[in-house]
Amino acid sequence: MLWAPFLRLSGVVAGLLAAVALAARPEPDEGPSAAVAALAALAAAGLFAADRTVPRPAQTGVRTARLVRRRLLDVVPFAPAAGVLVLAGALTGLLVATGAASRPHNFSATTPPNPADGRHLGCLSGGVAQSGPWPGWHYAIPVLATVALATVAAVAALRSLVVRPLADAHRHQAASSVVGALGVVVATPLAGAAWFAYSVLGQPGVCDEPVMPGLRPWLLTLATMAATAGVYYAARTVGPLRPLSARR
Repeated sequence: MLWAPFLRLSGVVAGLLAAVALAARPEPDEGPSAAVAALAALAAAGLFAADRTVPRPAQTGVRTARLVRRRLLDVVPFAPAAGVLVLAGALTGLLVATGAASRPHNFSATTPPNPADGRHLGCLSGGVAQSGPWPGWHYAIPVLATVALATVAAVAALRSLVVRPLADAHRHQAASSVVGALGVVVATPLAGAAWFAYSVLGQPGVCDEPVMPGLRPWLLTLATMAATAGVYYAARTVGPLRPLSARR
């Protein structure tokens, strides 16, 4: 059991380091998309390795059990799970909006339009070059697909916790860790997308005319909140947060 927190922490830390390394590559083509996938895979590997260290209940003697039908809601922590849903909704809304903004609009007749590659902010007016890297469709589709797959995997893992022969304490701890890992997977691209959008909109000469300058404070606030949520969910992945009364 002492190895379990270490293994969960190792998976999250390795995933975050791999995500940062991939996102910071000099060729930002597939890096951000691969970063989210690497984070999800390594966090899941840490959870799986930690789960393998938990011994099964002893099979000696006659076992008795109450006839209680367990549900997902019985093991999933409500508030953290609701927070993950809020983060997922914010990520989807942000990437849909930035994806739509990545399409070039109204370029001048003297300047050839840039390709709608989904990697740059499309100017709302004028003929200047697009600015990036911008969280457009090129990055949004793989990121949202990875988050969707991670969500399916998390639900499957939670369902297995309901039916497997585990002690209730480990069942709740493992469920909290799964929700925490999913929170990290969702919060990390949300913070990154909000920060990159904030940075591009702050560049001088992005377009001939200012592009939605009023959104920058909101984007910075969203990036900060997502980063804070990521730290919180990383802590839950390592070990569930218990109330003070339970620690005495």
